[in-house]
Amino acid sequence: MSLFNYKKIMMIVLAAGFSSAGVTANDGTITFRGTISDTTCDISGGDEANADQGADFTVTLPQVSTSALSKANQFAGDTRFHIALSGENCTNGKVANVIFERAQSNNIDTATGFLKNTVSADAVAGGARNVFIRILNNDKTPLNLALLNASHQPVTIADQKATFQYWAQYATVGGAASAGNVESDVVYSVTYQ
Repeated sequence: MSLFNYKKIMMIVLAAGFSSAGVTANDGTITFRGTISDTTCDISGGDEANADQGADFTVTLPQVSTSALSKANQFAGDTRFHIALSGENCTNGKVANVIFERAQSNNIDTATGFLKNTVSADAVAGGARNVFIRILNNDKTPLNLALLNASHQPVTIADQKATFQYWAQYATVGGAASAGNVESDVVYSVTYQ
């Protein structure tokens, strides 16, 4: 075989290898659809101590004793909080819902659906060990924030306002609570239908 033929065959083999790398089989198509609403209610939230804090708000749970959280799967410190909608662009008859955003909230524990304590349990930061925060609907049905279809409570807007009532509480996971600070956060959105 001449050197010319050898080079020619090698170029054909290489070209075939490159062209097969670009060939793929399509198994399906994903279509995304959505709607952008002109309903834009003003959002404000808070707890009983600070009711109107704006869209970004803090819920302060009471100080509880470690004896109230002395083993795993105990709950204490029930604290009411709310998210309120209002304003001239808050359209009557629309159904609003609060969605806790799993993808944007780094503190949701996938095993329990509770919010992880973000204060480190080391001696410097002083975070409570084995303590999470659990969110519940107004009727005290626990929300598993790790699930896509957590049992939320849609509300129909009337008189250009709507209010979502919730509870927050400490929850022990994996053992008894140690003394220390507890803090967490979650991102939420309001959807309209």
